[in-house]
Amino acid sequence: MIEATQNVTDFNEKGSFTSGLQEAIDALPKSGGIVWVPPGVYTLHRHVRLRENVTVRGAGQSSRIVRTPEVSSPLMSEADAGDTSVHIQSGSEFTVGMEVSVFDKVQHGWYATHAFIVGISENRLHLDRPINRPCHPERDGRVAHAFSAFVGWEERGCELESLCIDGSNANGQSVFVDFTVSAIHLVRTVDARVRGCIVQHWLADGVSVQGGVGAIVSDCLAEGCLGHGFHPGTSVQHSLWTNNIGRDNGRDGLYFCMNVRHSVVSESTFYGNRRHGIGGLADGGDQYNVVANNTCVDNAHHGIEASRGKDNTINSNICLNNSQEEPGRYSGIALMDVTGMTVTGNRCLDDQEAQTQTYGVEESGTSDKNLIVANHCHGNLVGGVITVGADTKSADNLE
Repeated sequence: MIEATQNVTDFNEKGSFTSGLQEAIDALPKSGGIVWVPPGVYTLHRHVRLRENVTVRGAGQSSRIVRTPEVSSPLMSEADAGDTSVHIQSGSEFTVGMEVSVFDKVQHGWYATHAFIVGISENRLHLDRPINRPCHPERDGRVAHAFSAFVGWEERGCELESLCIDGSNANGQSVFVDFTVSAIHLVRTVDARVRGCIVQHWLADGVSVQGGVGAIVSDCLAEGCLGHGFHPGTSVQHSLWTNNIGRDNGRDGLYFCMNVRHSVVSESTFYGNRRHGIGGLADGGDQYNVVANNTCVDNAHHGIEASRGKDNTINSNICLNNSQEEPGRYSGIALMDVTGMTVTGNRCLDDQEAQTQTYGVEESGTSDKNLIVANHCHGNLVGGVITVGADTKSADNLE
């Protein structure tokens, strides 16, 4: 059977807030199909909503998705739950059709509001949907033109392939570095696929998969994003993250968030990130995940960080020359307040003239009942393997 196909250039007309991408997706039949994105530059003023069994396919780096510059303004009065307009300090840089996020120090993440501007009257923005949670000026409430490039929400079989998504973040700043405005933001999807995509300089995370099952993120590059490069979170299960590169991101190369289960991060490289290579493992209920055959090199903090949880496997990774931000503070693999972890066959080394990586494998806090076996931990600043748990098993490590 021949799949239905639409070419985005057939819809890229003046007046489209997504350079024809949303219109091309919506033109496909209910059964789905393919949207072809030929070489070119496609500017977004708002996110593109993915659909079930729809593949958006580009030609690699020459199919560039860019966004309009971020603008923002403080709230001048409370934006109460249910309101469909917000009073801001200045509306001069906002335009009808833009997507905005409304948030404050309390209402962010899942509690922020994301809406389209349908009208502007002086310094009041009129929105297409009501405010989710109340936001207050005294809590630094703001409205920002911050949004995702692609969103898949409770869809089955949505796919992104061979696209270059460029946030054009030249100044390295944003007022809203939040996972809900990741470049690719998938929520409770089933069998979603992200293949061969590049995310550069986005104003939040690169690729975020929150909840759902069966997602595969492969052969992707996330670089220079203000948030994490990759972000499995919010109870996502049975997901695969393989053959990816996360480099020079503002937070972790890859970050595990709450209740990630039965997922695998493998065959990937994470380097030059401003926090950990791989971070957040075990924290918040992550359990029965595998981190294997990755390289974590020259990151600011730990190579791999696991904390406040249990029952994950860290196997056959290379953690080299980490703790670049503060020599002697962070280790190759850090086990903090964790139990039931299996840490085997890793190479946690420092081969710099002036070492920075503290230990190869460092167990600390209330950690206990971990298995730390057959790791090669040579040349670190302080030592190879250190344990604190009375029932932790540490054996056959080369230091």
